Amino acid sequence: MKLKSTKQEYKLTPEAIDTVSEEIQEFLTGLKAQKKNIIETRLSSEEILLDLMDKYGSDTEFTFVKSSFFSRQFISFSVKGESFNPLEKAGDEDEFGDWSSALIQNADYTPTYSYDKGVNTVTIRFTKKQMNPVLKMFIAIIAAVLFSLLRFVIGEEAVTYIKESVLDPFYNTFLGLMKTVEVPLVFLSVACGIIGIGDSNVFGKIGRKMVLRFVGVILCFTSIAGVAFMAMFLNLKAHATAKISLKTGVEMLLDLIPDSLAEPISTGNTMQVVACAIFIAVAIVILGTKVKTIAKIINEGNSIIVYMTSLICRLLPVFIFIVLLDMIWSGNAKTFISMWRPIVAFIGVSAALFLGNLFYICFREKVKVNVLIKKMIPTFLIGFGTASSVAANGECAESLNRKMGLNKRFVEFGQPVGGVVFMPTTAINFMVCAIYMASYYKVNVSIMWFLLAIVICTFVAIATPPVPGGAIAAYTVIFAQLGIPGEALAIVIALDILFDFFATAFDGALMQLELIRQAEENNMLNYDVLRKPVK
Repeated sequence: MKLKSTKQEYKLTPEAIDTVSEEIQEFLTGLKAQKKNIIETRLSSEEILLDLMDKYGSDTEFTFVKSSFFSRQFISFSVKGESFNPLEKAGDEDEFGDWSSALIQNADYTPTYSYDKGVNTVTIRFTKKQMNPVLKMFIAIIAAVLFSLLRFVIGEEAVTYIKESVLDPFYNTFLGLMKTVEVPLVFLSVACGIIGIGDSNVFGKIGRKMVLRFVGVILCFTSIAGVAFMAMFLNLKAHATAKISLKTGVEMLLDLIPDSLAEPISTGNTMQVVACAIFIAVAIVILGTKVKTIAKIINEGNSIIVYMTSLICRLLPVFIFIVLLDMIWSGNAKTFISMWRPIVAFIGVSAALFLGNLFYICFREKVKVNVLIKKMIPTFLIGFGTASSVAANGECAESLNRKMGLNKRFVEFGQPVGGVVFMPTTAINFMVCAIYMASYYKVNVSIMWFLLAIVICTFVAIATPPVPGGAIAAYTVIFAQLGIPGEALAIVIALDILFDFFATAFDGALMQLELIRQAEENNMLNYDVLRKPVK
């Protein structure tokens, strides 16, 4: 669908709101969005406009815009007047905070608010439906296999020339681009998250507790999975003699402190970048309104770097093609084929953690296992079939609220925040790749290495941009910090799409279970609805 930019003026009347709502539904239908996302967006837009009408009156004009920026479509509503954020809730709901905060502003279908030069603007951005990533991968694999046959036609000298003149330069350029965004991506993502969590105007009591709980669960799951992967892929007897030195631990902690602010950037030391981001973000939270402009710059900078990463990742199919073609011509295809082992291990451990958590929730909440599974299956299948958490948002929200009995406001806040922060199986994905590649390339593994891997995989999973191929930057950071050779990066990236399908499905399922648990703790769970069988 080719979008024609439009800008229309309306009065804040019920009739005009109905007209705009119909336009939004038609617009999203043309984008082939999920039906549930269309409904949710229309209802959210109506609620926003009605709140604006209550605030400014039906005689006030508002501007409705449909447009695109670099192929990303968006709609917006603008009203002149005093500052008023229709996304903020009053009364007891302030315990959550502003669910459209900068921490989740990059999520699709999530409204964001801004106030500039006396104009209130609410914007909702959308992602254009793209080709199935698995199809892209298979096209790249088939193309690489077919092109590899040219070797028998053009000869070894021509093959060497193509590798040196085309494949190697593109490969190095692509990785160079990812390394360019690596440091600012990690710094801005971590800083933006901490500023959001620490700001009482953004996250209330329940909201802050929810985010911290998400991080704690990821750390727990990653640690359990890491132990399992160590037992599967590493010779524990060979590493059992490694001594845990207090000196080594102290040196590791002191190494987090750079000699200068320029050192983390020049050396690419990810842990120093994270430490600097935490230190600066905490200072910003403490100083509050005194440095409000700096906090805004960090939030906007995070949006810019995420978008830049999404543009670079559009080259991913070409990169996969080049990597596979080079591996076939170099006789290293067996390395690629051997990756079935970490994939199977990842699926097995993720499934075990999910089932363990499922049985625990069912026992705790006194709900039948088959009843809860039936309510979760639609969201799981959408996530698995599309590798997109955005595509599953509508079904996920409806299941949590109507089928599982979670308070609507709790779902409205918890789902978008969880979709950005709660990435347990994504962290497990990074962990299995790190441990398997460390084993394959015989990297020296110690207890300190393992602990560092847990921390890095956890926080990089949270900082991974929510864009197709965003995990590439994450692998670059993790492998560089853990001493894993660069050639391992090419192998993992080529198969990341397969990991992504399972990670998206399990992340969504585990988030639903975690939100049930947290809703219960906050007295926002209807047990009768949760335990009621699906018709």
